[in-house]
Amino acid sequence: MAIARFENINVNRLTFGKSSFGEQSTTVSLWFATRARVHSVANNVRISDKYRVYSDVVNFTLNYTPNTKEVVDNQNLYSINWKNFDWRIDSIRETDD
Repeated sequence: MAIARFENINVNRLTFGKSSFGEQSTTVSLWFATRARVHSVANNVRISDKYRVYSDVVNFTLNYTPNTKEVVDNQNLYSINWKNFDWRIDSIRETDD
């Protein structure tokens, strides 16, 4: 059984750019800091015929605010910083209380 806990996280805005040489860059800037319920921390390995795909999965539960609604609508433009690591948002689910 996993332990659920509340921890501080930072929600970052991502800006994508391209240099005159065609090099792509991503700029990360803090949008807001909040507390989230952290649970289901898991390290997964998926093995196919040719590849091993390693992925870390963490579930964050946030209270509904206009900021979180913006993240739901445009999840590719945001990331989460937790324990000094940047996490990309894979999928977001809205649920009723």
